Amino acid sequence: MPPERFVKVETASTLLKWAIDRYRERRQGPMLSRASTIFAELTLGNFSRLVVDYDRQPMAFSAIRASGEHVEIAGMSEGTSDQLYLALRLAALEEHGEKASSLPFVADDLFINFDDGRARAGLRVLAYIAKRTQVIFLSHHDHLVDIVREVFGPQVNVRYMG
Repeated sequence: MPPERFVKVETASTLLKWAIDRYRERRQGPMLSRASTIFAELTLGNFSRLVVDYDRQPMAFSAIRASGEHVEIAGMSEGTSDQLYLALRLAALEEHGEKASSLPFVADDLFINFDDGRARAGLRVLAYIAKRTQVIFLSHHDHLVDIVREVFGPQVNVRYMG
């Protein structure tokens, strides 16, 4: 390949990669950033952010511990992966709420794999979401009622069924 052709191809390739990265950042950056913040809160600061490695095939999604260690989903405990999926769901719900009518968020035994500290953190996140949309939290764990009342305050509506 002549040197001029190589420079043109290499330049075009670099510009295309830049455009793709910029598009990904614009479309996914805000949601991934918000999910990172929620995930850090849900894990009590054990993880600092979420990242996507677009250069790997297939792409790899991982979380970064406060120590800097990358942990892929397969390397997470069941509770931590539940917290990751919750963070992503809530970030998507918030993003949707900015563009359209807010949807109620129904949480059915959401904290089954959370210890009390992480359940409290999860309820704080739900309290923040409840400022924008209705949150319906269902659970058969009686011990969470005190934490719910502590986090949400007197405005919470608790119903016992059964």
